[in-house]
Amino acid sequence: MSQNALHIRNLCLDQAEGFIAAAEKLSDGDWAHIVYHLSLLALEEVGKASMITARMIDHTSPDGTWLDRSLDNHRRKLQWALWSPMRRIDPADFEAARQFAERAHATRLASLYVNPNADPTDTPPREEVQREDADQVLALARARLNLERVHGVPSGEVDDITKWFLDGLDNPDLMRVLLSKSFVKRYEEMDGDVRSWAAWARAEITRVDEENRALLAAELAAPGAPEGQAKPRWRATTTIYTPSHSLRSKVLTHWNEQIKPVRLIWTDKKDQFKLQITLHDNEPLPELGGRLASLAKLTVACLNIGSIGYFWFDRPGFEKDMFREVQDLKLKRPMAMGRMESFWGNGRAVALTDEHIDHAIHCMMAYLPLPEAEAEPIFAPYLHGLALIAKSDIFYNFDELARQAFTASLAGALRKYGGWSGKIEEFQSSFHSAFEPFMGERDHRDQMFKVLTPESDSTETSLANLRSAKQLIDLYLIYTARQHWRTAS
Repeated sequence: MSQNALHIRNLCLDQAEGFIAAAEKLSDGDWAHIVYHLSLLALEEVGKASMITARMIDHTSPDGTWLDRSLDNHRRKLQWALWSPMRRIDPADFEAARQFAERAHATRLASLYVNPNADPTDTPPREEVQREDADQVLALARARLNLERVHGVPSGEVDDITKWFLDGLDNPDLMRVLLSKSFVKRYEEMDGDVRSWAAWARAEITRVDEENRALLAAELAAPGAPEGQAKPRWRATTTIYTPSHSLRSKVLTHWNEQIKPVRLIWTDKKDQFKLQITLHDNEPLPELGGRLASLAKLTVACLNIGSIGYFWFDRPGFEKDMFREVQDLKLKRPMAMGRMESFWGNGRAVALTDEHIDHAIHCMMAYLPLPEAEAEPIFAPYLHGLALIAKSDIFYNFDELARQAFTASLAGALRKYGGWSGKIEEFQSSFHSAFEPFMGERDHRDQMFKVLTPESDSTETSLANLRSAKQLIDLYLIYTARQHWRTAS
């Protein structure tokens, strides 16, 4: 661990000590809610210190890893204060820590501020916290601080295995696998050796994923199984929504003529279609769900890339209104309410074309064969960005987090295809080299590059920067897919 990181870690623990000391001085008075807040702040600093310990890994993304983002996440810091993967792997501990973090943060918010629209019968904020709750959290903060000081800084080599494991904590699908019964059983058989277990887990997940990709690639390459061999058996259907494009039956047919196992089914609605996947009876049942999910997510990702638009499994939150109706009491009639700005800008859908579909098919053929280790740095953050867009609504937006996700996706793609070394200081030059073949003007590239920096382009809104970041990764993945397609042909 670097001396600077060690210094910051110690500052976090000293800060926690100060919060605890202040809480203890107030614990005998009528200040239970203040004791509660100070104790939670102490726990957050302990959690931050644990995260700093894990940050001895070199970063490759211009926006850092999930650890950087977690340092500003109150619930994540509280969870890490109670459960650190650097110490022990236990699903029960993980879930208990997650539930505590959710409850504690909700109680903090309820007891921290006075609601200006509060009803006279509402409970005052300070009464949301009971004395026993404050005492318990204070005792917990002291115990976790002492534990973190006793453990000290973990020793041993921190390499790509540790980085893979820690980055995986931000992937819900991967966490479900890592905390499954079979994986935890193997962890126990290895006497709780986290690093050795993580190496085994990565190898096992990579093996299963490569088998899945090979079988899926075979499905796409040879949709018509010979007589007497594999027959269609498994069929799954889900709905895909798009606020960015207007659909036509003929264009969906253009896809179906070329990608037989995955069909885009017309529903007579221009903003949605059915995604139907058919797999054959030679698919092993235990991995069936994983194959279906992988193919569905890759299909959706490729449609997003190929169209430079937005397709997702849920109707996006930004299409929903906060209020179903606003009544004009004077005129006694409903009042029209405009929706929040759409991710797609002016909110007007453009026609999905055969060219968009061709781009998406090129992406399917180019990126499906990639091994997990090569595909994950590109497509995991890309799908994360799509999910964040879907969650943005009138109540809260995730524009900046989504922009960071697409920037991380582009960083992964540049490392894979653009010759980027992974050094932050060389990222800009790699960007220009990679985009010059199809974005020739330097001034244009300079302007677009601004949206990838942590400060982004201050002349634009966060939503505009998000749109630009997604368009950049889409354009680059279309370009690399077409290059791969020409080479393979």
